[in-house]
Amino acid sequence: MRIYRWDPKTGEKQQAQRNRDGFFVLGEPSKGPLKHHKINKILEASEEKAIALVLSGYSIRVKTASAPSLVNRRIFIDGKQIR
Repeated sequence: MRIYRWDPKTGEKQQAQRNRDGFFVLGEPSKGPLKHHKINKILEASEEKAIALVLSGYSIRVKTASAPSLVNRRIFIDGKQIR
């Protein structure tokens, strides 16, 4: 997986997560605090397109120890921090 986040509290590497249908779940920045709501989620099958959206400011859902989380900080792509 090319997209991941470093958890600031645990130091854990959190991989971008696909949903059960195989899509990356992203949040559009213009939706503000409502971007995590089900009706506003953006689904993307292609990792390349998901990366392009993350590079343009979208949040991405990552796997955490407790529950998936929509994040936009401490994001890395191919080992390089982008935010």
